[in-house]
Amino acid sequence: MSARALSPGRVWLGTCAWSFDDWRDGFYPHDLPRNRWLQFYASHFHAVEMDSSFYHLPSAKTVSHWEELAGPGFRFCPKLPKTLSHEKRLDDPAPEIAMMRRLAEELGSYLGCALLQLPPSFHARSHEEKTLRTFFRAWPAEIPLAVEFRHESWETPHAARILEDRNVAWVWADNFALDEQKKSGFGFLPVTASHLYVRLLGDFRTKYGADGRETHRYGKLLWPRDTALDHWTAKLRHHADASAIYLFANNHFEGMAVQTVQRLAPLLGIDLPRPATAPGPAQLDLFGGPATG
Repeated sequence: MSARALSPGRVWLGTCAWSFDDWRDGFYPHDLPRNRWLQFYASHFHAVEMDSSFYHLPSAKTVSHWEELAGPGFRFCPKLPKTLSHEKRLDDPAPEIAMMRRLAEELGSYLGCALLQLPPSFHARSHEEKTLRTFFRAWPAEIPLAVEFRHESWETPHAARILEDRNVAWVWADNFALDEQKKSGFGFLPVTASHLYVRLLGDFRTKYGADGRETHRYGKLLWPRDTALDHWTAKLRHHADASAIYLFANNHFEGMAVQTVQRLAPLLGIDLPRPATAPGPAQLDLFGGPATG
C-alpha cells in the first residue's frame, strides 16, 4: 500500500480535553475567561475528545452551549461513562447506551466518534468477550465507536475480528516511553473499521513522582518526539482511504498537547484553523457556568 495525501475533510485533529490550567498564557490568553476557552480552542483545532463525559454526561443545555461556542464543522468525541466501562465492566449496558443515544442526538452534526476506554483489568477471557459482544449488539450502529483495550491479552486476530464484524475501530494508542519512541506507529494496530481513532498518550510515568504528586507543568513542549510524529505521519498516510481519522494528543506525550497537534498537522498536510482575533474577556458565558473538557 502506497502512502497518499490525507483528505482535510476526513481528518479531525485535537487534544484529550480542552480545559487545563497549565495552558493559560502558553495557549489561552491570560485574561481570557475560562468559560470562553472552548470557543478559543475550537478556533485552533477541528475536534476534541470529551474526557468529562467519562465522569458525567453534560446536560442538553450545556451541549447546546458548547455547540454555539465551537461553531459549525467542529466535532466532539465523547468518552463513554466509567460506570459502564470500569464499574459495571460492560454488564447491563442499556442505561449508559440510552444516555449516549441522547447525547448523540443532542450533538447532531457535532458528533464525531464515541470512545470506549476499557480498564487494564479487563482481560480477554470468556466472560469479558461475551459481555463485549453483547455490548456491541446493543450499540447503535449509527454512532461511530472506537474501543481502547489496555491489556495485551486482547492483541489477537480473534479479538480484532470481533470489532471488525461491528465496524468498531481499534484504538491506536501510543503509550511508549520517551526513549522508545522509535516503536511508535508499530505493533498490533489492526484496521477494524472504516474509520480510525488514534490517541497519542505518552508515558503516564511523566505525570506523577514516587510521592504521588505531579512532577511537571504542562504549559510548554517538554520532550519532543520528532521520531514518533514522523512514524505516525507515515502510518496514517498509508491509510488515507479511511472514512474518517480522529487523532487526539495528551499532555503526557510531549508536555503540551496543543503543541503536539500543531507540530503534527503540517506533517500530515492538514491545515489547522487560524483565528484572526481571540475572543475578548468581556464576552460572558451565556449560562453562567464554566466550559470543561
